[in-house]
Amino acid sequence: MTATEELRMPVARTCPFAQPEQYVRMREESALTRVQIPGGKQAWVAARHEEARQILGDRRFSSDRFLPNFPFLAEGGAAILTNTRQKAMIGMDAPEHGEARREVLGEFTVKRVEAMRPRIQEIVDGLIDELLAGPKPADLVEKLSLPVPSLVICELLGVPYADHDYFQERTMALIRRSTSIEDRKKASEELREYLSGLVAAKEKDPADDLLGRQIVKRREEGKYDHDAMIGLAFLLSPGTRPPRT
Repeated sequence: MTATEELRMPVARTCPFAQPEQYVRMREESALTRVQIPGGKQAWVAARHEEARQILGDRRFSSDRFLPNFPFLAEGGAAILTNTRQKAMIGMDAPEHGEARREVLGEFTVKRVEAMRPRIQEIVDGLIDELLAGPKPADLVEKLSLPVPSLVICELLGVPYADHDYFQERTMALIRRSTSIEDRKKASEELREYLSGLVAAKEKDPADDLLGRQIVKRREEGKYDHDAMIGLAFLLSPGTRPPRT
């Protein structure tokens, strides 16, 4: 790939089971490749494992999405960020990131995750039954891969069953590449507003779920923050990090 062939990112797949050939060429031809990202800005891509590790371990590079010219790959990413008052863990640098990560590590122990196994199995079995009973052919990603993380997060956060469809619709809109910038921003605003209400309800009556336990823990430690709890819930929502299948 030459300098005159500046690649526009992200590249759409021509085959659902393989990376675009442009990504393969990037790895083969250069440690770093200059590309064009949504909005017409330029960025550099490290497509090889070794260079990516070096960059991720170098504190001169930042994950802070509030910095000017942050390279958003999702079109409208900066517009969505304007709805956020708090940094999410995924957009923090050390040592702030390490401190935030330690706050929630206890929620993802082997014991806690294993306790969720029966409910996760029930969710997967139910979706497979619906897929088999539905029209053929069926889109496995649309019918199984995307709904599973959304429904599991509903359980993790303690989203009431009656709200599952509302929660899923908003997270799906954020996940889909085909969602317009306007609809993506609207879904983000609606999801954040919903999560604010969910957090407020759990502040009044903390349940034995991730949000309830975190609210109790942080209050006891004297460092509870309503907006930070919304940020945690939003971070865990599938729409912030599309699943790779």
